[in-house]
Amino acid sequence: MLETVDLTRNLKKKQAQEAIRELSRSIGEMQRRLKDHRTAVVVVLEGWGASGRGGIANRLLLALDPRGYSFHYPETPDTLPGRPSLLPFQRLIPPTGRIAVFGRSFYDRAWRGDADEVFLRDVAAFERQLADAGVLVIKAFLHISREEQTKRLKKRAKDPKLSWNVEPGDLEENDRYDERLAAAEAMLRATESENAPWTVIPATDEDYAAVAFLTCVRDAVHAWLERPEVPAVTTPGPSRTTDAVLRSSTITSLDYSGDMDGDTYCERLSELQERIHELGIEMMQSRLPGVVVFEGVDAAGKGGAIRRVTESLYPRCYDVIPIGAPTEWERFHPYLWRFWKEFPEGGKLVIFDRSWYGRVLVERVEGFCGERDWKRAYREINEMEGHLASTGVVIAKFWLQIDPDEQLRRFESRRDDPARSWKLTEEDWRNREKWGLYQEAASEMIVRTSTAQAPWTVVATNSKRLARVKVLSTIVDAVSSALGVRRAPLQTQKAGDAPRKRKTDREKEKRKRA
Repeated sequence: MLETVDLTRNLKKKQAQEAIRELSRSIGEMQRRLKDHRTAVVVVLEGWGASGRGGIANRLLLALDPRGYSFHYPETPDTLPGRPSLLPFQRLIPPTGRIAVFGRSFYDRAWRGDADEVFLRDVAAFERQLADAGVLVIKAFLHISREEQTKRLKKRAKDPKLSWNVEPGDLEENDRYDERLAAAEAMLRATESENAPWTVIPATDEDYAAVAFLTCVRDAVHAWLERPEVPAVTTPGPSRTTDAVLRSSTITSLDYSGDMDGDTYCERLSELQERIHELGIEMMQSRLPGVVVFEGVDAAGKGGAIRRVTESLYPRCYDVIPIGAPTEWERFHPYLWRFWKEFPEGGKLVIFDRSWYGRVLVERVEGFCGERDWKRAYREINEMEGHLASTGVVIAKFWLQIDPDEQLRRFESRRDDPARSWKLTEEDWRNREKWGLYQEAASEMIVRTSTAQAPWTVVATNSKRLARVKVLSTIVDAVSSALGVRRAPLQTQKAGDAPRKRKTDREKEKRKRA
């Protein structure tokens, strides 16, 4: 692909100026239409060091109303350990009516050869999710030869006004040009798609490159605005499934009869909380991020389980995120955005009291989204959780289940207790009337989204003691296993080798001998 690009393409100065003037006017008009159309746009501008990304990006920004765009140029997109690689960019996805221009993006890692097939797959899935959510994705790659890059880097290095713009990575890239060329080729092919195609732009002549880039943006926006509208498909409730696998989920076969005596419960709870306290510190020290999801029927004990997890942790070790109906601002973004922005940096445990599964539960049952949207959500959720797991995030997901009789007893107990009556709402009673629909939706959700990387743990919670012990022990096992994997590389030292003494220890021994 890149080797066949004609790098001699050029434009006369006057011709380029006229073209840029007309393209800028057209793009400005389209920006206003995009706002009225409630479309978000993501522009990704990648390319070789010294290929002119900054100047060409500025050509686009000058054509836009500054109140309607944001420009992003992350300096070190992948340096923080324990952070999902796509997270910094997911958080920057613009709301409807705005444009986000990335002068450096998640592709910086990919085409420089620091990405495997899993990462490229995650990137492709992320872009498809954006497109499915109504976000226009425009991608351009500026291509120059090794000789042209060498010439520009030398020129910048000699000019005091430009020398700051020569990065160490650019020099390394020039030395390894052929290797990086192969990586760029592989990246372009792996992430080319109908909804997010690449436009490769010869950038030897900067005027030609600017015109080509602005033309790419104009044509993509025009095609988007003129595309036929796809009618939304709505449904008042879940479609009935005839799949026997879905009907025989673990929810329908739970045993609610067990219990635990008070003394045993207190002992086990104390042991597990002490262990969670230790693991929280170790997670923070090793920058291991974790995500815990609590879903379940109303009054199943989510709040009590969360409290037993958090009361043994330092406050800086965790965040609890309660999820309700999306705000108006959140509705301006892709559905998953409000969860992307809450995902943890390394070393923190984030606990979700309800989660992204609302799309395939309450939104599905109540008809708050179209059938096409909630059916697509299964794949998007699995891809999102897969990306988190592949970047080292520990994931624990709990479905808390009680039987209808126990739920009624707890409802009535809350209703009659002034100190707890606030926990019971009219919505809880309405949801109870749709018990069967919610159980069917939950059964399908568990079957379709329980994966090796992010399995569901279904917990019968008629006995709160057994349920809490089950939740805490599952979290302990998941975090311990992940920390064990992280520690493994440190245990490669030969058994016969003596551990290296710290400097302070050596100094103490020296003073003793003296």
